[in-house]
Amino acid sequence: MGETFVVVDFCSSKIVTFIAEANNELKIKFWGNEPVDSDTIRQGQVYNLENIAIKVRKTLNEFAKKSKFEPSRVFISFADPEAEFITSIGMAACGTPENPAEISEKHIEQAIKNSYAIKIEEGRSIAQAIPVRFNVDSKTDIKNPKGMLGVRLEVESALITAKKSSLLNYKKALEKTGLIADGFIYQIVAQLYELTSKEEKENGVLLIDIGRDLTNYGVIAENKLLFAETLPVGGMNINKDLKHYFGVTLDKAEELKIFYGRDEYDDEQELDFLNSIFPPGRVSRIKGELVVQYITERLTDIFEYIKEKLIQNDLKDKITFVKITGGTSEIEYIDRIAENVFNITTEIYRPNEELEELLAKNNIPPSNRLSSSLGALLFAYKKLTSNQNSSEVKIVGNVKGFLRRIFGS
Repeated sequence: MGETFVVVDFCSSKIVTFIAEANNELKIKFWGNEPVDSDTIRQGQVYNLENIAIKVRKTLNEFAKKSKFEPSRVFISFADPEAEFITSIGMAACGTPENPAEISEKHIEQAIKNSYAIKIEEGRSIAQAIPVRFNVDSKTDIKNPKGMLGVRLEVESALITAKKSSLLNYKKALEKTGLIADGFIYQIVAQLYELTSKEEKENGVLLIDIGRDLTNYGVIAENKLLFAETLPVGGMNINKDLKHYFGVTLDKAEELKIFYGRDEYDDEQELDFLNSIFPPGRVSRIKGELVVQYITERLTDIFEYIKEKLIQNDLKDKITFVKITGGTSEIEYIDRIAENVFNITTEIYRPNEELEELLAKNNIPPSNRLSSSLGALLFAYKKLTSNQNSSEVKIVGNVKGFLRRIFGS
């Protein structure tokens, strides 16, 4: 029997809960996908604790009818425009110049722990930390220093910080269901590690997830996490533009976005679609080319902002792939819009064969609307299985085995 764990992913428009077992392979025992409105979760922030508890409790209760369970770990997956990506250096003394010592896992753990001892803004705390690179004495940029001889070990860690109040609200919402969360996963970090290929992580990949009212993006190159950020814009901003320009409701704006987000449709299909949602007098006012123009302009704005941020952080030249996911990636030409902005090969994310098999086995649709949830699930599972022999299993803190997954052997 493996270790039962729970992942609760707080998305823009839904809460996805996975109950899974970590053994030799990942076993999804149950999952739930509960929609939420902007009065419950807005731009990654908790606005109604009780509503969240009701949604999560529904999934837990449905599973409880089939089987009793006591999860050993509970992970919260989140995105937050107020989260910040920072780097910090930690050091551990290993030996003396006359007697260099072999670097052990304890040395690595101590260096990483020391990298957390950084002064951050009052009212904030570290939600997640990832070791990025190691130095041993004069040797720099080492993937895994274990077993090397040295005097001084340094590690650069990537830290995700967030407001304590925001993190505590996630935890408090789950406490109302009986779940005690003990680890946080920043959505785009998990997606970068779990939903991109080995080649992409090595050669440099920019992953962009555009949801309802948030856009998450981040960069990995040479297997190192280099940047991650959440923007307070998403597909809903396109809907608001269409609502304003065409005088329609947000629901009808969403239907317009979906239809004109297609690559191909003929005149008859267009007329049938418009007649199905508008009275005859309104149909002539809807111009398909204008809908496409507004969609393209809004997405271009998002991509241009990201491009400028990458340039500011000297990351533009480190990227050779761009991948796009999230609900808004259902716009079939979104990859071409991004490619025009970044001038880099761009693809809409698709699950690999292994993930497709897992999804089919558990009747989970292969939708990009679930990519952040699946990334968090896989990240939590690999975190647990790489730490099975450790007495300390924390999202922030323990690194046994985890280094092999991030940096390679």
